[in-house]
Amino acid sequence: FGTDLDGAVDTLVLDPTGALHEEPPRLLLEETPPATVLRPLLDVIGAGAHRVSEMAGRLGRPASSLSRSLATLVAMDFVRREIPFGSDPRSDKRSLYRLADPFLRLWFRVVAPHRAALAEARRETRLAYWQRQRAALEAYAWEELCRMAVPFLHRADHPLAPLGPFEPARRYWRGRAPEVDVVARSVDGRHVLVGEAKWRAGPLSAAEADAWLARLRAATRVLPGIEGCRVVYAFFVPHGGGRVRHADMHVVDAGTVMGVLR
Repeated sequence: FGTDLDGAVDTLVLDPTGALHEEPPRLLLEETPPATVLRPLLDVIGAGAHRVSEMAGRLGRPASSLSRSLATLVAMDFVRREIPFGSDPRSDKRSLYRLADPFLRLWFRVVAPHRAALAEARRETRLAYWQRQRAALEAYAWEELCRMAVPFLHRADHPLAPLGPFEPARRYWRGRAPEVDVVARSVDGRHVLVGEAKWRAGPLSAAEADAWLARLRAATRVLPGIEGCRVVYAFFVPHGGGRVRHADMHVVDAGTVMGVLR
């Protein structure tokens, strides 16, 4: 397919005759014993229910009844449990559960809710379903890649390299406080990296960088456990560009992200 992403998605996934159209149900059947009973839980997570209370509400089940099923899906690598930066991993109170694989996110967001329509739809209709979700799927995949890259930034030819290595990055969220895409503490405990990940066309302008920096500085005020650390800010964007006008502000582009993940 070369660079024809739409063609690949339609031919392999959306078309009912495509090789991957039935892939997630097939994977569940291949488990021993078959894990098809977990399919409703995957459906609600894929549709955007990430908190246990939300899943329970959509399924009409007590929240306490989902713990074993969620643990099974995590062990199977279908689902990943996320906890915010600075939280105790042993606590479930603020955990979020997300589909762990980008292909599964695509399938449960685009294919699962439209199975009947896709069975008879023409190509342009199938692609319309995909295009409605594409931007959000790509944005989250980029955000995930940026967090994955953080522990390896010390290998890059980049101003952040001497400050690392960094611990694995996490998101931060709490109530109505601003969410932060990337937070990581350096292994030596001296620095904290606070970052924004944006999937966008074109380079980052200086004005945009100033606005993003102001937002990140405001969000940093509520981050737990960073007292005594020097905070450095990073904007993860596919393309570089823009003038960096602050000593603690850095731009990390796709070349750097993908380079350290090779």
